[in-house]
Amino acid sequence: MPQTVISSPNPTAHAISGLGLDGANLNLVIALLPDFTTYLDDPRAQLTNGGQSLQYRDCDYPVTDGIVRLISDASYSQGNFSKLREEHSTLQLDSKNGTNDRHATILERSGWPAEFFRNKTVLECGCGAGPDTEVMLDYGARVVAVDLAIDVARCNIGDHDRVSFVQGSIANLPFRPQSFDIVWCHRVIQHTPAPRQILEHILSFVTADGGVFVHSYARSMLQMFRWKYPLRPFTKRISPERLYRFIQWYSEPAFHLTNWLRRIPFGPVINHVFIPFLNFRHVDKFADLSNAQIIEYGVHDTFDALSPRYDRPL
Repeated sequence: MPQTVISSPNPTAHAISGLGLDGANLNLVIALLPDFTTYLDDPRAQLTNGGQSLQYRDCDYPVTDGIVRLISDASYSQGNFSKLREEHSTLQLDSKNGTNDRHATILERSGWPAEFFRNKTVLECGCGAGPDTEVMLDYGARVVAVDLAIDVARCNIGDHDRVSFVQGSIANLPFRPQSFDIVWCHRVIQHTPAPRQILEHILSFVTADGGVFVHSYARSMLQMFRWKYPLRPFTKRISPERLYRFIQWYSEPAFHLTNWLRRIPFGPVINHVFIPFLNFRHVDKFADLSNAQIIEYGVHDTFDALSPRYDRPL
């Protein structure tokens, strides 16, 4: 699938006004990243009430389950992405799925060696269930991971002395400009209401000599003629629960059909344009996975393609 990747070790920082914020895991943040509040754009920010609340910009935000909730509304992520985390909470974690997929993908797409991450502080914009977080921690980074729904990632990663989780919108982050060594945004920005504005916003947080990785679907003819874009005007209006169950219902027949089509002339083209199911059976790095695991990946990624409210390739 065509992709757009921006990967730069020396980005120019840009700053724009913010667009809308959620919260942060400060109960653990202070214990694990003692300097976390120094990244905030309020020099008076502090934990109060024995770590049960965060005082930020003259407001107190409660800390529940180790997470500070600056606002409770999960906004446009509610339903689709939260459904994926509910049904497939550990699917993409290398430590759980028995592959090296995420480790290899991060190095391949960024073009950076594993050593590049060591001792760097990373702002991860959209951590999902935490598969990239896990890898960057393995590589020795300190990570501030941001997402609208952070609880699954927090559960997957567990207690770690080099990570803080922030339940927030990447459209309006509460950090000081040029305060992170790396800004990381992997297949997230195209699912936001204003991708170009948000790109400018997140770039403002990287140091002048830091690194930026932004990965999006490419706006190419090959991409736009895939089955997902003709179907999305309809599928994004279906309730996530109903859409998910429908994809799950037809996933096994679609798996066998797409396997068969790959063996005939023009079959892969038919799959790409007409069959709404992502089948990774032919992918070498998944060769050791069972058919049931491949079907689970297919359900996950097909739902991920058809359900988001926003999908705007760059």
